[in-house]
Amino acid sequence: IGSAMLALNESPALLLPVLIGSISRTVSSVPSGISNVFDGMTLGADAAGAGASAFLVIGFVAAGSAALFHGARCILTPTQKTNRQALQTIRELWEAAGSTVLSMDPFLHDQVLGAVSHLPHVAAFSLMNALIEIRERKVPGLDLLAYAGGGLRDTTRIAASSPEVWRDIFLWNRENLITMITVYEGHLATLKQLIQAGDGPGIERELERAKQVREQFNNQS
Repeated sequence: IGSAMLALNESPALLLPVLIGSISRTVSSVPSGISNVFDGMTLGADAAGAGASAFLVIGFVAAGSAALFHGARCILTPTQKTNRQALQTIRELWEAAGSTVLSMDPFLHDQVLGAVSHLPHVAAFSLMNALIEIRERKVPGLDLLAYAGGGLRDTTRIAASSPEVWRDIFLWNRENLITMITVYEGHLATLKQLIQAGDGPGIERELERAKQVREQFNNQS
């Protein structure tokens, strides 16, 4: 168990079964799809799903550390068919690893994490690709990133995450994610229109709204 725990990060290979006696636990960033698979199978083991939020971008065993899950939030996603004793065992495992353990419906989990985890990854990957295109079109031959400060590093840190892992997460949660990307595109379009129109007060309102919510988030950390 200890070796397996060190191998996990926020989004390990989408299905990472860990066998504990007769319990099969899967750690997934999109547990609703996994729940559908398990609920449709006849298993010789009890199944319980979980999603862990330990934000590392290297991936897999290389990212392992003994304190990886200390203070991290782990969301258990049981279904009506989940064995309660197996669920309690899994809860105790995550608590022993130092996690704060919560329970959530797997489909709600996919909506929530789609918004606060998957969408930010979409934005970070897309921003880096936009900068690549801007460099090639506007300043070819110039190392554009050499002029970047902490803001770009902070904003795009998660773009260094595993493409293979996030490809699978995006595809598994695509129905929720497409809806959220559409909302995000709408806000980009609004800000673009305000900038294009030279609407200073409108721009300030948009930024102030975001700033206030971001400050509340700081206070929750």
